[in-house]
Formats: sequence, C-alpha cells, structure tokens
Amino acid sequence: MEYNDIIESIDKKKFAPIYFFAGEEHYFIDKLSNYIETHFFEDESAKDFDFEIVYGQDVSPDQISIFARQYPMVSNRRLVIVREAQEVNKINTLVQYMKNPQPQTVLVICYKGKYDGRTEMYKAMDKNGVVFQPKKVYEDYLPKYVKEIAQEKKLKISESAVNMLVSNIGVDLYRIDHELEKLTNVVQPNEEISPKIIEDYIGISREYNVFEYVSAVVTRNFDRANKILHYFSSNPKNFEKGSAIPNLYLAFFRLLQYHFSVDKSETFMKSLGVFWKDARPYMQAASYYSFARVVKIMHLLRKYDKMNKGAEGNQTEEPELLKELTFQIFKADF
Repeated sequence: MEYNDIIESIDKKKFAPIYFFAGEEHYFIDKLSNYIETHFFEDESAKDFDFEIVYGQDVSPDQISIFARQYPMVSNRRLVIVREAQEVNKINTLVQYMKNPQPQTVLVICYKGKYDGRTEMYKAMDKNGVVFQPKKVYEDYLPKYVKEIAQEKKLKISESAVNMLVSNIGVDLYRIDHELEKLTNVVQPNEEISPKIIEDYIGISREYNVFEYVSAVVTRNFDRANKILHYFSSNPKNFEKGSAIPNLYLAFFRLLQYHFSVDKSETFMKSLGVFWKDARPYMQAASYYSFARVVKIMHLLRKYDKMNKGAEGNQTEEPELLKELTFQIFKADF
C-alpha cells in the first residue's frame, strides 16, 4: 500500500493486524504511526485500557508479543505501537507472532532504517499486514510532497510559495509540516498561500531568499546575486544555512540534464522540477553555460560545499564563502 492508501484505510477504520513502517525517511514513519494513534479510538478514555506504546531499547521481542496477544478490555480492538524498533534486540524472533497475529490487536512497528525484505518475518508481515518502506525524499520531488502536506491540512498553496519553502528549508519535511501547520490558523477558507503570506508568517523574504539567489546565478544576474548575498550577511536570522550550495548544485544538474536531452522543450524543463516561470530562463542559460562549463561548475560546487562544512581548515562565514563562489561561477575565463 502507498502512503495515501494507508491514510484512506485508517479514515475508514479498516485496520490491518500488523503495520510495519521502515526506511530512511523518518517523517512518513512518524506521520503514519501518529495518524493511527490519533484516529484509532472513538472514545479517548479507552486508551487507558487498550493502548500500549513501547520503545525498542526498553523492550524485547517476547514482551512485544505478550502485549500484542492481550485481548482488549473496553474496545473492539487493542493498539500496540513499537517506536524505534530498530533498537529491539533480535527483532526477527517476532516472526512467529507475525505468522499468526492476534486479530483483535493492531500492532504498529516503526523501524527507522533499512530492513531486509528477504527475511521470513518480512514475508509474514507482508502477507498478514501492511508493509510500507518510504523512499528517501530528494530535492527533485520535494515540491510534490509540500503540496501533499498542504492538501492534508486542507490548505491551498501557490507554485511560487512552494518554491520559496523548498529552496529555503530544503529536505526537512518535519519543518515544512510545522511551518504549514502554523498557517492553518492564519489563512482564510479557500485562500491560497502566497509568497507574501510565507514572508509575513514564516519569515522568508520574497526578494531575498535562496530560491531568488539561485535564479540570479542561473540567469547570470551578478548584481542581483550579490545584493541577495549582502542581505544574507546583514540578516543572518533570515538565511537558511547549508541550503544555497545544494540548491545551486541541483540547478546546474538540471542544466546538465537539459544538455544531454534530445528534448529541448519547456515541457521537459518543467518535468525536471523547474518552476514554470524559470523554464525559459533555464533554457536560455544553457546557451552561456555550456556542457563543459556546467561540469566545471559542478566540480566547483562540490569543492565549496566541502569548504562550507569545514574542509581545508575553512572558517569563512557561509555568505562570504558564497560571494567567492559566485564570483568563480561568473568569471569570464573560467
């Protein structure tokens, strides 16, 4: 089952006896387990009798099995959630329970890490329950997830607002969720979240942000790029550290894909995740950022990314380091 399918089944109170959530993208694991907990009991007072939550480092497989095999006291079903299940010693010994789960218990296993799908326990869980291993979220697909998180909160969000969040927050779904949650008390019904709302309530400037900086570099607007970097230096609280170089790298990687592709259309650029208003500027950028130049710039970005993380004894503040990097990118003889 996919994420949305699981949410839909929970809303319909169609619970499986076993849920196994595993993988490196912890946001979805926490989100689903919390969603089950929130929507499981129609009477909240029943949680005192038929709900058990345990943590991997504090529990053994035998104890988990005992909790799961108990019968509900006041409800039709009992809920047992195991968080940080990757810490359970010899967790695969739960295989016997997974082969024959208690039908009146819903057992939720939250395993933060990779789990071997070849094991006997995995096959038993897949047969008798729901197994969901979300893939790690990369920048290319982040706008899609931002829209889905907004939709879950019954919020409408503009493309430009999505790009402001993505370029300034990066791949941090927990924070994106938190920031959008704040807006549920701000926006009116049917009102679309705009860049101005993002600026007013989240604190990301519409003009001076990482998204606009990357756009200035791609379109070779040296003055604009430096004005934004000057703003970052003067307003460190409004600068999301560590986000500029990864976003620059993604932009030039898209240019590399464009150079490689036979399809040179605007539609292709949009398919790469380029914001619609930047599709044409990206296509124009390919004329002065040749394939060879893009490759060199990507090597340069990797070098400065390491420097920004302290390599080569670098102690330069990030906005100043970005000024140097920007100059290197724009250099005519590069």
